[in-house]
Amino acid sequence: MLVGLDVDVVQLPTTALQVLVIVVLLSAVAGIALVGLAALGTPIVDRRWPADEPLNPTEMLWGESGGYIKRHFPGLDVEIGKDINSQFTEVKVPSGQVVVEQGDPATHFYVLKDGEVEVSQDAPDGSSRPIRRHSPGDTFGEVGILRRTPRTATIRAVVDSVILELPAEEFVAGIAFSAAEGNVLLAKVNEYLAADAQRAERAVAAAPSATTAAPGAAVPEVADTTTVVADEATTAFTPTHVVPAAGLLAWVQPDPAEAPVATLAAGVELRVVGETGVWAQVEAANGWRGWVDGRALQPR
Repeated sequence: MLVGLDVDVVQLPTTALQVLVIVVLLSAVAGIALVGLAALGTPIVDRRWPADEPLNPTEMLWGESGGYIKRHFPGLDVEIGKDINSQFTEVKVPSGQVVVEQGDPATHFYVLKDGEVEVSQDAPDGSSRPIRRHSPGDTFGEVGILRRTPRTATIRAVVDSVILELPAEEFVAGIAFSAAEGNVLLAKVNEYLAADAQRAERAVAAAPSATTAAPGAAVPEVADTTTVVADEATTAFTPTHVVPAAGLLAWVQPDPAEAPVATLAAGVELRVVGETGVWAQVEAANGWRGWVDGRALQPR
């Protein structure tokens, strides 16, 4: 049986215009097919990474401070870094509010996220003097934590500020897991302590001596450091320092302008319970307390 084919119905393109039209049509069909395939795949993608789901707070904070942690805790594993980072808390501090008070326990480490804070320090004469300012990205609070001492300065917000605070134990963990060599924070602590020592030396040079009585003044009697003056005085007493061979003068307050009230005999064991500038508040085994020149104390 013969099949007839109408040439007018099935006709190959013969002109450039016809070829162009066919190419355009095929491209349109391919584009529609790709859109359809993407639409089919969208539910799968959305189930894994929902477009409208808010970012995890830890991941958001890591984006803000992760770079800081990598810089200041060199060699820290990324997962440990994220775990430590999750312990940061964002706190808004109004202008004029104190963030850290000199003499308080060192409970947190801080990163200044926004604003400005001023660092001031009590001088031996009782005055408070500004020593530096911090801007966004700077840190503070590391000295007291790493040296296990009370806060060495007061920090107050100069303008409305935002800080990130990290518990001291998490900060210590970060330092422990990071590389000690080239650690920026450890270097900063040494820098701050050296600057504190220089300021203390200048202040003492300009003030009456904290280790000798004023010319013509009578030397006070030796303090009684043996008779118990408090029931709990001898409980868990662990001396940290010893009075040097030359003895040591003691004051009621850390003020060299005042007259000393007692002389501590050589060899008396003492425990340092407070510090401000070059001054150290010491306690004897029997509960006696006074302020002395901390530089003259000998470590036990």
